[in-house]
Amino acid sequence: MKRVKFLCAAWLALLTLTARPQETATVGIAAPVVDRRVELMTIVARLADFPEYQSSLVRAYTDSLDAWFAPYRNHAAVASLRELREQRGVAYDAVPIMGVYLSEPPRLRARFPLTATQPDERWDVKSGKKFIRLLRRFYRDTRCEAFFERQDTLFATVERSFQPVFSEIDMAWFGRFFGVQHPDGMIPIIGMGFGGGNYGGRILYPDSTADNYAFMGSWSLWEGQPMFDAELFKQTIVHEFCHSFVNPTLEHDTLALCAAEGLYRAEAERMDRQAYTDGRSVLFETFVRAAVICYLREHATRVAAENELWAQIDLGFVWMPEAVALLEAYAARRDRYPDFAAFVPRVRSWCQETVGSMETLHARRAAEREVRREQALKVVAVEPFGNGAQEVDPALTELTIRFDRPLAGRGYAFNSHPDSEEGLPVYGRARYSEDKRAVTVSVRLKPGRTYRFWVLKDLSFVGADGVRMYEDYLVTFRTRDK
Repeated sequence: MKRVKFLCAAWLALLTLTARPQETATVGIAAPVVDRRVELMTIVARLADFPEYQSSLVRAYTDSLDAWFAPYRNHAAVASLRELREQRGVAYDAVPIMGVYLSEPPRLRARFPLTATQPDERWDVKSGKKFIRLLRRFYRDTRCEAFFERQDTLFATVERSFQPVFSEIDMAWFGRFFGVQHPDGMIPIIGMGFGGGNYGGRILYPDSTADNYAFMGSWSLWEGQPMFDAELFKQTIVHEFCHSFVNPTLEHDTLALCAAEGLYRAEAERMDRQAYTDGRSVLFETFVRAAVICYLREHATRVAAENELWAQIDLGFVWMPEAVALLEAYAARRDRYPDFAAFVPRVRSWCQETVGSMETLHARRAAEREVRREQALKVVAVEPFGNGAQEVDPALTELTIRFDRPLAGRGYAFNSHPDSEEGLPVYGRARYSEDKRAVTVSVRLKPGRTYRFWVLKDLSFVGADGVRMYEDYLVTFRTRDK
């Protein structure tokens, strides 16, 4: 009888195993979410003093987080992650990708066995397993579930705020541009503690499907509502999802990767500052960023696309105009290049050609930069006293910045100069003139003080035609003594 019971139990277990649906990737595009697994990883990284996870842009969240978890700065999970950063370079995107590799809390177990490359090559199998065990303990010890329950309303508000912007992205463009309909899932995740960081990631399932993640930061909170640049958010989503087409296509082409080492060496200092420390990462970033500019040329204004092009040049991708031209040539010849994979040999030869012409490219960019400087939006007056004045009345309550053309008329952006004796004198809201050529702000001044502050480019001040200032404009003046 016992033998029969044992056989029945074994058979039942086998039926249960075979009946269990195989885990597979998300179908299509998911709505943006705040993922508690990612937040958990971010919290531990923050406690471990990872610089990229120290943002306080979302103060209502990070102040609460810091107070709640302060007693656990020396927890074993925190010490383990700190050690993994020092020994294996676990940082930046390696943090959130471990989060989505795990099952939902409180279980927090690897959904698939760890390998040399999953969830990321910086996590090896032995140390990864150890960290996951410690992470489960951290979740219990810190009463993390109770902390997240207190954040439920905030998380829901954030998700609702980002959804309308996300729905404006032309998701069908990816398939059209890269020549393939992506069979895998595309999942945007909003990072509450990411600050200015945005990352991509990919999880490969046992059935060879994959989920591609866009981990999104670059926003803040004001009176309980997320404050973010909608266009920047859309652009960053496009950037991160382009990685899921570009990276898998280029990563197995050894010759292209070798050729890209020359690109990296040509701008190594600036690339290193952005954590792109080899030809592989520079190759991926080059063609992802070039693809984003192609998207903008199709979906945004000419000036918006041009601004993004120059933003990439300023970051060290001096070859970006040529990379964009290369992708536009690819898109125009679908008879010859049905998909991006068919274009890889041309990418490879382009890398070799570009490395050999760096001197020419730098000279070309310098000449173009002078033209751009001449055409940029300019500050033409500081009123009522003039920039550089030395006897400004300390009783003055308003200051006007006048530009050489009408502005779009939304917001303002100033920043104090470190040499200013009293910090930023500007406060309150800006008031635009009727012709939109001037912005008036309230100021508080003290006698006998030198004030210096920047009128910031690339933020709120932009011409009605979309053209921005070429560089930050420094306002400086001194108030007279009483």
